Amino acid sequence: MRRALPLAVLATALLLPAAAAAAPKPGALSAGDPLFPQIGNGGYDALHYEIDLDYDPAANALRAGTRTTITAEATHDLSSFGLDFQRDLAIAGVSVDGAPASFARRDAKPRLSRSRKVTQPAKLIVTPAAPLAKGSRFTVVVEYSGTPKPIVDLDHTEEGWVRACSKSGSCDGSFTVNEPIGAQSWFPSNNHMSDKATFATSITAPDGYTALGAGDLASTTPAGDGRTTWRWVESHPTATYLTTATTGRYDFTTGSMHERTSGATLPLYGAITSDGPKKRRDVVARNTRDIPAMVNFLAKRFGAYPFGSVGFVSGWVPAIGYALENQTKPHFAGTEKGPEVNRPELLHELAHQWMGDDVTGRTWQQIWFNEGWATFAEVYWGAKVNDSGQSPRQFFRRVLEIDKKEYRRPPADLGSPLHLFDAVPVYNRPGAMIEGYREIVGNHRFFAFARKLTGQHRYGTISEGEFVKAAKRASGLGRGGERRLGGYFRQWLHRAGKPRITPADFR
Repeated sequence: MRRALPLAVLATALLLPAAAAAAPKPGALSAGDPLFPQIGNGGYDALHYEIDLDYDPAANALRAGTRTTITAEATHDLSSFGLDFQRDLAIAGVSVDGAPASFARRDAKPRLSRSRKVTQPAKLIVTPAAPLAKGSRFTVVVEYSGTPKPIVDLDHTEEGWVRACSKSGSCDGSFTVNEPIGAQSWFPSNNHMSDKATFATSITAPDGYTALGAGDLASTTPAGDGRTTWRWVESHPTATYLTTATTGRYDFTTGSMHERTSGATLPLYGAITSDGPKKRRDVVARNTRDIPAMVNFLAKRFGAYPFGSVGFVSGWVPAIGYALENQTKPHFAGTEKGPEVNRPELLHELAHQWMGDDVTGRTWQQIWFNEGWATFAEVYWGAKVNDSGQSPRQFFRRVLEIDKKEYRRPPADLGSPLHLFDAVPVYNRPGAMIEGYREIVGNHRFFAFARKLTGQHRYGTISEGEFVKAAKRASGLGRGGERRLGGYFRQWLHRAGKPRITPADFR
């Protein structure tokens, strides 16, 4: 029961001044990622990036005039905010809404590694001339130049802006692959997948070079002095690690394909390095002709292709040693023998366009979601189309037969970024878990579940809890079966040892 204030108290209350508005405060300098607390920032939501690079491939340098323009919205009253940006590039100036802003640079906290070979993430802290009000949109311009250095990960592999060297002493251009944190080696950003944004990437390079960004090719424009500006626009929300600015000498092709699920006609871009043995380049061209068939195979099962174009980049940068699902253009680094794109790996990276690029695990601890689905897709396609000699059920059984020592690290508790790409906990075990779910619920319910995920979480992220809850609801198993299914997922994702619940327990 509410009681009225006595008159004396009420009179006193009327004389008190109104509570002061909360003072603006700095944005957080972490997105709270359990594996990478050093990256991401709070206090704002990045909406769009306009990246303008003036690139000299011979010197591997970004020339004066290079800038990144970020449009964002303040999520609380901001006195200052952070951007993820390495300290290798010199900053000429920073402005907020057209007014000069002060800035400071420092290493992110905590230390990622005690090894000096491992790159420590860094922050650019921006203080605008006046505080930014909650809900206001603002524009940040960072002008910079210099030679970008690749990010060296805990396993000593390189990512981010990597100089394209086919062999020692033979270097020409860049090969840009950013997983997990490499984007901050070449542009300032809120470098975490929880803050996706749209992108426009303009790269000015000498004539004869191909410059590639995420999304659709909007224009190629002469820039004078024997240079051309390539402009790419990705109008769909994109995680920073899925962007690119690969630039080099490529045989570049444009075409189109018909995506049957949506009825859309998609631009199809291909880039194969001009270097390397012709036989190797011919094999790449032959294998990548299957992209339309692969996209349609996946769209039938996962839902309409989520982006406006599709393509690939086949380079010759053997030091990288991996492929990456860059949004709309998976990148393949090749081997010491030359460029290489094999069909199973191509299918894997295309599957990521749905699971990983469109729908992304919410933190790096959920990388099992991205890689588990792509691994399942590769196995399923291999059995249905590529005559792999291994059925999905056989794949499940073979994963269970892996030495028990490989099961000590659960997918949902990797413990350290060092294990971000470990084969069993990140690829095989989650892939088998997803295949097991297919065996439990059957094809019809399983692929309806996959399409529901890509529909409900489109261009966003998904947590483990959301994934498990959706899988239980889609199972049709009833209350008791759903409880058992919850135990199935807990064991496959969290058990430090071989899971004991298998599809046989649901028969």
